[in-house]
Amino acid sequence: MSLSEQLLRRDAALAVVGLGYVGMPLAVAFAKKDLKVIGYDLNQAKIEAYKNGIDPTREVGSEAIRATTMEFTADEARLREARFFVVGGPRPGERG
Repeated sequence: MSLSEQLLRRDAALAVVGLGYVGMPLAVAFAKKDLKVIGYDLNQAKIEAYKNGIDPTREVGSEAIRATTMEFTADEARLREARFFVVGGPRPGERG
């Protein structure tokens, strides 16, 4: 079975690394397609806000955060669960 088939069947997870202005909208869009999405960011405070249904970056809105099936984490060990990765890094000169 191909990776895309595994993702569509939720037999494999997709990880989005960096939940900012690029990563968060992508992660939410993937989750809306019923994929198993792990949203990872180094910023623990941001992750806690997401877990509480708050969008501190205002990229997708708190309603979208509350409605998503994405799992939010700052634990890099959770990335081992993923088979496909999307990396949304900071803009040059910007820090997380």
